[in-house]
Amino acid sequence: MPRSAEPTARIFFALLLPPAAQRALGDVARETARRAHGRPVPAENMHVTLAFIGAWPLARLPALRDAALAVRGEPLHIVLDEFGAFRRAGIAWIGSSAPPATLMQFQSSLAAALVSGGVPFDASQPFRPHVTLARRCRGPYPRGGHDPIAIEVDRFFLMASETRAEGARYRAVAEWRLA
Repeated sequence: MPRSAEPTARIFFALLLPPAAQRALGDVARETARRAHGRPVPAENMHVTLAFIGAWPLARLPALRDAALAVRGEPLHIVLDEFGAFRRAGIAWIGSSAPPATLMQFQSSLAAALVSGGVPFDASQPFRPHVTLARRCRGPYPRGGHDPIAIEVDRFFLMASETRAEGARYRAVAEWRLA
């Protein structure tokens, strides 16, 4: 079967971190990468992924926008205070030891809207809110608690990942307020 020449982008929904949190986590990412023998995530790329879509035709972005319009949520207060790792993938991250119920409900609503909108999205994977700090880690991975970094977010974004020689860069395609 011939491949379609339709342009696509690597797409995901995310919560973007405020600049002060990005800067603070940039420092944590550099130290984590150094200790875990990995590559730090640039501070400007720090985010919490809500739903990873993957390669998506640009002409079908309206379907994703429509799904997002169906979702309601309120501003979120998230405390990042616990290190973790996806060892097989070589990922070190920081997350919340007690994710707020409002975040979990919001992500669940977004996943349901995507599925009902016909977006091929794997909603069977449990949502573990986290911010990736370092990739290609070989260990040792950070463990346990961390001095809390509190973030306040009042919007969510549809993001596109652009691969460049220096690494991935993310750009917002659309955004919605949490009210």
